[in-house]
Amino acid sequence: MKFKVVLCLLLTTSYLLLIPPAYAACVEPGIGVKIGECFGFGQFTSLGDATSLLVTPLFSLAAAVVILYFLWGAFKYITARGQKEELAAARQILIHSIIGFIILMFAFLILQFLLSSLFGISGFLIQG
Repeated sequence: MKFKVVLCLLLTTSYLLLIPPAYAACVEPGIGVKIGECFGFGQFTSLGDATSLLVTPLFSLAAAVVILYFLWGAFKYITARGQKEELAAARQILIHSIIGFIILMFAFLILQFLLSSLFGISGFLIQG
């Protein structure tokens, strides 16, 4: 029960950290409201910039999930107390998290290759 509460609080907190700040005073006098520019969507110079803005949160979320899964496996490994079944289960979690990290890196490389080589889109970067 405690694990579910902690997991729920952790996911809620991490979700709230991803919310962009509100731009309350974004009206230019005489022109009106430029919603795209206020929130950073109107400043694209290329399709690579737009793709970076859309893909960055997805890769960040996936990396956070992989790291949390790895930490959960490490915690289970430490608290296994030498029991072979629990050690094997924790080892499987660690292996799966490492495989998830490798898949995430290959997904980034494949996406970068597809955008640059096949579609000619340059400037795709994971923005921090």
